[in-house]
Amino acid sequence: MCRNHENGAPTNHPVIFAMNSPSPIVIADNQPAGLADFREALEAQADLSLAAAVTCASCVFSAVSRQRTELLILSLSMPGHRILQLAHDLTVLHPHLKLLIIASPHQHLDAAHVMRAGVHGCVPAGSSTAAKLAAVRKVLAGEHVFTLPQLADSRHAVALPLAAAAF
Repeated sequence: MCRNHENGAPTNHPVIFAMNSPSPIVIADNQPAGLADFREALEAQADLSLAAAVTCASCVFSAVSRQRTELLILSLSMPGHRILQLAHDLTVLHPHLKLLIIASPHQHLDAAHVMRAGVHGCVPAGSSTAAKLAAVRKVLAGEHVFTLPQLADSRHAVALPLAAAAF
């Protein structure tokens, strides 16, 4: 059962678990209809495995821990600084976790803060399904993928210590 991180109360958010795989992928998406095509395409890929899908930030922690997730795809409607704080918290708890953000147009993300948070990739929500799948494969292969205009040069940015980050 998921718990609300603010007050510890149980939540009624659905958590969908599939069978474990060598490189499990978890999707955190609080507007599932927006990524329905991408999720279907991801599930159809022979070389990729969707281990869980959650609909709220508080459920992410248990899903990542249970599935021993290799890649977390974050597509949550929250301000940019909050999604980066979530990413930072997850990378502290799970240092080998790779993170890919599918950013909505209203999320203002700064390249330096994205890198400090430990994010491996960031693509626009309006990207094609093929572009999102390509980003997933690149991040799983250890590459950084930043296709948002404001983050395009972040692969050359120097990641500063997290203590210096102002989320």
